[in-house]
Amino acid sequence: MAVSITYPDKILAGLHQSYTVTSDEGEPKARILVGGREIPSRVIVLGPPKTALESTTTVLKYKVTFLLPDDSAGGTMTVQLQAGGSKVEDTKPIVEA
Repeated sequence: MAVSITYPDKILAGLHQSYTVTSDEGEPKARILVGGREIPSRVIVLGPPKTALESTTTVLKYKVTFLLPDDSAGGTMTVQLQAGGSKVEDTKPIVEA
């Protein structure tokens, strides 16, 4: 599995964002870039998925949260996640709220 992220249908400018991240390689480090500029974010541990047996799983869910600037509509957001040896980088368009 490694590390994965779940996105909403639209990425809306000027709003707080909160995406679910799943990892079996430990807590991910996150970098959020808007137009090439890094914005502050934080990763929150949620725990094992509801379908997993707590004592036997190494898979944990996390939330990555951040605020997209009001002026980011029409630009792009890049999410970079790293957990253990796994890396994910996705770029998504940002639309006006």
